[in-house]
Amino acid sequence: MAGGTRLLQFRVTAENFGNLEGAHLLKFFDSVEFISNYQAGSKNPPASIIAKLKHQQPLHEYEEIEALRITDILTEGENESLAIVTLGGPFTRKVASLDSLWITHPTIVTPDFLKVTISGIPSSIKEMMRIAQALPERMSYSLLESDDSKITPVNMSNMPPRRQKVLLKAIELGYYRYPRGCTQRDIAEAVGLKQATVSEHLQKGESTVLNSWSKKHN
Repeated sequence: MAGGTRLLQFRVTAENFGNLEGAHLLKFFDSVEFISNYQAGSKNPPASIIAKLKHQQPLHEYEEIEALRITDILTEGENESLAIVTLGGPFTRKVASLDSLWITHPTIVTPDFLKVTISGIPSSIKEMMRIAQALPERMSYSLLESDDSKITPVNMSNMPPRRQKVLLKAIELGYYRYPRGCTQRDIAEAVGLKQATVSEHLQKGESTVLNSWSKKHN
């Protein structure tokens, strides 16, 4: 493998879940989906991420297990929430401990399948392949050039807290859907800020994403 980053994607179907830590989350959640790294590059596992959680019961009824511990609830709905969580278990701890390796899109746990996408330098990707091959659960995996993907991980923890709040609310309300699910005024009312302030945070946040994408594709 030459230099540069690689993407390694694992997929496990329901019949092969076995004892994988992520599968245990389905005892409470309908699905758990990766949104953003929260402390990318930390040398102190477990990994912290922002996750979309789909659930039938209120989050306070979730009995935490090692695979996922809720650090902070950003938004809570009747059946869907955004939260900062820490991921445990042998597999995710290994991802967090290896140099220049992080979870990225698409990563999701559903009743039908578990998909994990990892981005990193070749040596760490090779180590993760070795670890995966040693697991008793059957899984398929694909190795991709990161430039061939449409994935651009953005660490939202590098943004000011208020900007994080505005962007997360914009995502939640459907601002980036087509057609738009809300206006900037809707976001401003939801977060208790002036519309001009929300507009500024959205522009700066979008600039961060676009600059990150540009650097990866030049």
